This record gives sequence, C-alpha cells and structure tokens, in this order.
Amino acid sequence: MKLQLSFVTLILLFATGASASEDFQAEKFHQTSCTGCHDSSVYTRKKRRVNSLPRLESQVRMCDANLGKKLFDDDIHSLTNYLNDNYYHFGK
Repeated sequence: MKLQLSFVTLILLFATGASASEDFQAEKFHQTSCTGCHDSSVYTRKKRRVNSLPRLESQVRMCDANLGKKLFDDDIHSLTNYLNDNYYHFGK
C-alpha cells in the first residue's frame, strides 16, 4: 500500500509539471537570498572566481546547496541567466 501511494504521488508530481516552480523570479530571489551573504561587488571584482557561464552555474548550484534552498534546475538556469545578463555578460 505504501509503495502504491508513493507511486501515485510521483505520477501526480510529473502530471502537474512539478519540475520547476512557475512563479520563480530570479531577480526577487537574488535580492532576498543572495544578497544576505554578499553584495554585487562579488560579481564585478577583478579577481573573481567565476570566469565562464558553466562556472557561474556551478557557483549558483554551490550557493543553492549551502543555503539549502533546493532550487529546481530551471530555477538554477533562470538565476544563472539573470546574473549573467546583469553582471557577468558571458557569451551563451
């Protein structure tokens, strides 16, 4: 019975499109979650760790893990794109 309930829950998650949060707003998330640890100078300093788009995504994932937010992949990509568009300007 427990296995059936887990299976039904899994099916419902996929059926409702629970792979990403539809209301995720990268800019708002950045303002409420990211700036608690650092300000925007971390993105613009000359000797920054992030030097490519893949490295930026990796850094976003590391911050997500450290904060325990458990963002969906689509939200990670949205936040990465927000940071790239507004601060880093790496080619896509």
